[in-house]
Amino acid sequence: MKNSILQSEIRMLAIVLVIAGIFASCQGAESMYSGFSARFTYQPVSAKPTLFRACTSLGEYCTITLPLKATSYVISSPSTPNNVDNIPLTAIQSYAKPILGLGDGLIVGLPMIPEMLESESKVVCYDLCCSNCNEKDYIRRKLQLQIGGIATCSSCKRIYDLNNQGMVTQGEYGRSLYRYYVYYEPSSQRLTVNNN
Repeated sequence: MKNSILQSEIRMLAIVLVIAGIFASCQGAESMYSGFSARFTYQPVSAKPTLFRACTSLGEYCTITLPLKATSYVISSPSTPNNVDNIPLTAIQSYAKPILGLGDGLIVGLPMIPEMLESESKVVCYDLCCSNCNEKDYIRRKLQLQIGGIATCSSCKRIYDLNNQGMVTQGEYGRSLYRYYVYYEPSSQRLTVNNN
């Protein structure tokens, strides 16, 4: 009788320790999506060839930036370096400065490989800021977008794979790129980034 009570208490203790371990590991886990704000909406995407390619062609990516004191968003891609699309700011956007993430720029594209448990690729959006430089030194370093879904940081020398959830593929191990919620609706040609 005492042995069965002791075994029950040991099992209960083991279960409590496992559950506590799960909660402790979840608290330190890196979230897939960033807590930073990012907002961008444009329609019709087909009116801007660089943005349209990034939303509809596997492995294609573009950057969306708003240079200081500019009156237009600038959309560019390493696949077509001589073709830059501009989207003029609306009156409301000119009054209230748009928020393009932490690094004042976004990377938008369609990964070559669907994410786990997905049957097809969906448009993704990452911050143009190096997440590891920001977390280590609180410095906003802009990434360089390259052909093939690669983003590099000239400071920490990390290379990020945009086709694989923005993970570090070369350089010192670190967190993945900051990611934002994005929705692309092919029928209406509307792209919306809305994070916080």
